[in-house]
Amino acid sequence: MPTALLESMKRELDFLRRNFWDLSLVTWIPFILLAAVAVQMSAGVMRDLPIVVVDRDGSGFARELIRRLDAASGLSVAEQAPDMQAAERAVRSRRAYAVVLVERGTAEEIQKGSTAEVVAFYNASYSTPSGAALREIGAVVQAYAAQLATTQTAVVLGPGKIRRPPLAVRTTILFNPQGSYEFQLVALVHPAILHLIFMVAITSALGRELRDGTIGSWLERWPRRDAIYAVAGKLLPYFCIFMGWAVLATGYLAGFRGWPVAGSIALILLGYATMYLAYIGAALLFVGITLTMGTALSAAGLYAGASFAFAGAIFPLESASTFARLWSALLPYSAFAKLLAEQWMMGAPATDSVRQILVMLIFLLVGAAIGLPPYIRAARRPEIWGRR
Repeated sequence: MPTALLESMKRELDFLRRNFWDLSLVTWIPFILLAAVAVQMSAGVMRDLPIVVVDRDGSGFARELIRRLDAASGLSVAEQAPDMQAAERAVRSRRAYAVVLVERGTAEEIQKGSTAEVVAFYNASYSTPSGAALREIGAVVQAYAAQLATTQTAVVLGPGKIRRPPLAVRTTILFNPQGSYEFQLVALVHPAILHLIFMVAITSALGRELRDGTIGSWLERWPRRDAIYAVAGKLLPYFCIFMGWAVLATGYLAGFRGWPVAGSIALILLGYATMYLAYIGAALLFVGITLTMGTALSAAGLYAGASFAFAGAIFPLESASTFARLWSALLPYSAFAKLLAEQWMMGAPATDSVRQILVMLIFLLVGAAIGLPPYIRAARRPEIWGRR
């Protein structure tokens, strides 16, 4: 192992040992954040989402519909409000995500053979639970409507005249058939948390040498090639620590929680490694261009913090603006999210995911090529040391 790399690695480990908060950033803080996400999403599938029913009809049909809504696994009739004002108050106070309104004369319309309407209002401010509640309400109402249509036809025309629908849709879920939010979100949020903390930690480690004026005593004595090894040695402890977190996060879902990996675990971990390398390139770019710890940290937080929203894993990019699609392409996490879906959930061929690894390596090469030379030269420029 090159002397410069080994000495820098020992130097950084000694620094972490002596500085509580820097050590905390890579040890117990990631653990708390990963555990909080894991516990919050451990239920997997949303159940018993509270809704409010306003029954203006008071008929047997309305009572049966309320019973069916409450019996649905994804819903819970938390309240039967006397009017829409009371139902609105329940939604505003977050006691319910949706309101189901049964108007007067609904049962009469059904008995006459007309098409009655059951109105559903939902709170789009909480789009995920409200959307799930709305889908469940629609399924319950449609199933009840189909039963009523069959019953009425049998009464009017006789059981022998009942005809099955000439066309039906059969839906087959290809991946994540359980519809688990734990499987979908925890697998994505854990690396999103890790790469953000990782980039803040390495940007801080590089920028600290400039802020404290220690970059000269650290790098100036090394020739250019050894200086590159020294920078690599400084960042190596962080890379190893966060690869350990990647193994733990993957083992939690695949081992402890039992979610099957359709593709290759080795390729997923290789994806983690190349994602970290890509963000090393980004950190070198920001520190090398700004040569200021505070500015580089601000850029790092903005760059890595926006990754989850623009990765295209939760919010589709197909109809997004040109800026959103461009910003997504400039984020290494976007390539990692694709690799994760391909290997964990979809079982895609390894050749498809290798493309994402190559994309992430480009970030390392470009960032290091632009940011590393001015950072190394800064070791011989004491006039820029000490800037915050």
